Amino acid sequence: MKAGMNTHIPLSLIGISHKTAKVEIREELAFSREEQQKLLNELTLKFDLRGALVLSTCNRTELYLSGDLSDDQIKDLRRFLNDFKKCDYFTNDEVIYVLKGKEAVFHFFSVFAGMDSQILGEPQITGQVKDAYHFAYEAQKTDALLNKLFNYGLQAEKKVRTETFLSDGAVSVSYAGVELARKIFTNLDDKVALLIGAGETAELASQHFVEKGVGKILIVNRTYEKAVELARRFAGEAYNLSELTEIIEDVDIVISATSSADYVLTREMIEPVLKKRASRPLFLIDLAIPRDIDPELDELDFIYLYNLDDLNEVVQSNLSKRKKEIPKAEKIILHFVHEFVVWLSTHASSQIINRLRNYFNNLRQNELQRLRSRLPQEGFEHVEYLTESIINKILHQHIKLLKSNLKDSQKYEQYLEFLEELYEFEKKS
Repeated sequence: MKAGMNTHIPLSLIGISHKTAKVEIREELAFSREEQQKLLNELTLKFDLRGALVLSTCNRTELYLSGDLSDDQIKDLRRFLNDFKKCDYFTNDEVIYVLKGKEAVFHFFSVFAGMDSQILGEPQITGQVKDAYHFAYEAQKTDALLNKLFNYGLQAEKKVRTETFLSDGAVSVSYAGVELARKIFTNLDDKVALLIGAGETAELASQHFVEKGVGKILIVNRTYEKAVELARRFAGEAYNLSELTEIIEDVDIVISATSSADYVLTREMIEPVLKKRASRPLFLIDLAIPRDIDPELDELDFIYLYNLDDLNEVVQSNLSKRKKEIPKAEKIILHFVHEFVVWLSTHASSQIINRLRNYFNNLRQNELQRLRSRLPQEGFEHVEYLTESIINKILHQHIKLLKSNLKDSQKYEQYLEFLEELYEFEKKS
């Protein structure tokens, strides 16, 4: 991957996605909001991090870490994540990927733009990345680097969506679930669809069911008021989660997409209902991570269970056309990676220049203080002017050398280190 300068980027990524692991593993490594808050707090306390961001969706869990982490520190961090989730997957190189520097930046921008999604170009990931960033930002766990990474990622995402056809005809996970149901039944006008959950995925699924002409929509949610609101919008019926086993007797299709940590549909709940259904098939589509539906249900007669990994065949629509847009989208991404690197270099320069200016000004003020009582006012003002002029000339030379070395990463880094050692500055973000 080429993106201009080789400036050091103190960014690391530890992740897992639909490309590296099946749903059974992904659900174990998903983080709830409560877990994310705890994880962000512990990460920034236990490791040499300036910021952290957790992206946890149905198809990926990724940690973006701002700070100079060595390979050994990354290994320690992965072991810590194993302990946090009580698993051993985070140290398994077959399912976990670790990216650093420009590769991590490129990956983040690609994810933001839907280029790394199970459904190429799908739009939902953009909102999910925004939510993840705002959560970390409000928790005061982002730094200047992560803030700028998000801003450039947002620009890259907008340009990819407006200047390519990557998202043209792309479908959401919700659409794929409804389309799977349509393929199973062909005609939905006499079918009853049950949506478990009232979030964005369930909302989109309701909309697609209406467009496909489903006979009836039922909405079940733990918060009844949300179920009522969604049902009203799509001429459906709302029920409490406690009524689930009662209404499922008359249902043909279930799409479940909640944020529950536990199964909302279990074998114990469904087995008694099957006896009343008189051999009618029941199609269950689980769009949640962690999964909402106990996989043991697939062992029962007349139950047909699908999860996120089963949607690949459905999501192939218009894929060849969208794949042709990948090179153009990658070129846009690389442009913004370069812009980010330029910003980072300039940011580092401005930081060192400000520290130099403060260093010289403090030195100057201390010496002027000692001279004030020994010189007449006019003489003192001349010395003030002269010393300020000398400092500006010294700073100008440093700025000139920094700018001249911007295009040569090695020389630039060496000069920054030289200045830090010469003036005994501690390294900062």
